[in-house]
Amino acid sequence: MAEQKWNGDNTLIYTGKPGEPIVLWNRHHERLNYQPCPDMMKELEYWKEVAGEAIINAETMNRCTVDVKDLLIVHCVMAWQGQLLLGKTWGDSRAILDDCISKGLSGCHVQISKVWRSGFWDLFHEADGKVHEGIILKDPKGKLVYSTTPIKDVSWQLKIRKPCKKYSF
Repeated sequence: MAEQKWNGDNTLIYTGKPGEPIVLWNRHHERLNYQPCPDMMKELEYWKEVAGEAIINAETMNRCTVDVKDLLIVHCVMAWQGQLLLGKTWGDSRAILDDCISKGLSGCHVQISKVWRSGFWDLFHEADGKVHEGIILKDPKGKLVYSTTPIKDVSWQLKIRKPCKKYSF
């Protein structure tokens, strides 16, 4: 299976317990400087209603792109309804996201990443290097680990970037 590799910032969204604020963290475990727009916050509040206390892995599309702003692309959930999913599979996480699509959680500002089961090479060639950098191959049976760096994610995903100015090979 594969997803598009977006040109954004890896983000962990902690929905918090009831009464706690929703917090966005970067890959360096620092609070994100980015302030979500009011419509995005409304969508995230709906996620919190459905998910309860959760940790959501997403890509923030705002700083790195010119044409795409105020967008979160959700790739995976690491905790759901107060339960850590570490040790479960990426396929388990994806099943939760597929259920979220049926509940209307993929909105205008918070979208669930589309998954391809074939056509990976065509998807890779469609990457423009600006909004989409390439593809991420996913193993549905791969075990989730707590990670914000690619080196620890290799048990369940592999990022393949298209050569561009930012990444030359």
